[in-house]
Amino acid sequence: MHLIDINDGGLTCTNDQGEVVYEQPSIAYFNGKSLLFGHEALANVKSHPQACASQYMGRLSDETLASPLGEALNHADLIFHHLKKMIAATSTEDCAFLIPAYFSDEQLQLLLGVALAAGLTPCGFINSGLARQTANNEPNFYLLDIGLRQGQLSSVARTDTMLANTSTANFDSLGLFSIVDTWLQEIANVFLDSIRFDPLHSATTEQQAFDQVLTWVEQGQLPQDARISVDIDGYSRSAEININQLINQLSQQLDQLGLTDANHLVLTPRAAKIPMLVDLLESRTASVCVSNNPIYFEQAQKLAQSFVPGQVERLNAHPLLDFGSASTPPTASGNDLNSADTTAEQVERGPATHLLGDSAATAITNRSFEAFLDEDGLLRPNAQVLVNGQPARQAKLKHSDQVSFAGNSWQAIRVE
Repeated sequence: MHLIDINDGGLTCTNDQGEVVYEQPSIAYFNGKSLLFGHEALANVKSHPQACASQYMGRLSDETLASPLGEALNHADLIFHHLKKMIAATSTEDCAFLIPAYFSDEQLQLLLGVALAAGLTPCGFINSGLARQTANNEPNFYLLDIGLRQGQLSSVARTDTMLANTSTANFDSLGLFSIVDTWLQEIANVFLDSIRFDPLHSATTEQQAFDQVLTWVEQGQLPQDARISVDIDGYSRSAEININQLINQLSQQLDQLGLTDANHLVLTPRAAKIPMLVDLLESRTASVCVSNNPIYFEQAQKLAQSFVPGQVERLNAHPLLDFGSASTPPTASGNDLNSADTTAEQVERGPATHLLGDSAATAITNRSFEAFLDEDGLLRPNAQVLVNGQPARQAKLKHSDQVSFAGNSWQAIRVE
């Protein structure tokens, strides 16, 4: 089975041996004849911005494009064509999707329809944070990813028995493009001060400067003798850049993350490649580590074994496993996207503390549940609520109970 990791940063596909067979940024470009994706599109994002689109994977919607890109009229069209490009390169059919925790079930319904139309046969969707469970041995950790247009900070709660995404937050001004654009503005100021030339005034020279900064990101470091050169009208113009200014600007952008209660932070390899990001975060949190992509995909393959053939489910929580040895596949804890019902195995593991919905866990004492739970988190006697598919016969919800009320469903979990 192939794994497809889809998010605001990129589209990645691995085969059943865990080998990466496709990896491209989530960006499209129409050159007037055909749609180009990934690095080919990235090479035109500043020189032909009106012909580029880079939010379709992150927003996952059918939102209409400001300007059509060839046959693509909306974001869903771009997802379809990008998946078709990937399929042509990898011969992918049976697959499981790794997704950001903030994707709603409605968004996954759209992705499922697009994937089927493109020729894929998805067996389910896995919240990507769940496949990083051995990245940090502490009970709870935050996972930071940085895509093209946004950063994402997810909280992953780990108990003796379960792992679950408990919250997620998006930061629209902390994507790769925002970071690079901030640096480009500093570079432009240096050019103006030194040679009275603005490299951002021309789309051609802006693309040249953008490409050079992106090379720093790909290399994962800022050169000590950082210099940007642009060619215009046959003449080369360059300026030496103070990297401390760039580091200070990145530090200011990281302030928005907060991280006041993030003792343990896990970074995706994509986020960790941004120069100085790890160093700056290490000064803000007690523990910072970088997730290992081969282990990530290996664990995701094992999680995908929990999906029942013929049902397309979302895995947003699962029992903890020892991934270092052979083990029984986990039981999916999530929503069946083929129906309105959800399933879960009832396990006697003590009283529940939270109800897990689409992508976040909410305390059972939260007043949003007051229609069927009292202020102490106890089930109201006359509420028309189902627990594990049956009318409630208990006062307290227990860990792993499946709760349904008024057309909504939750997984009951215990978070220490």
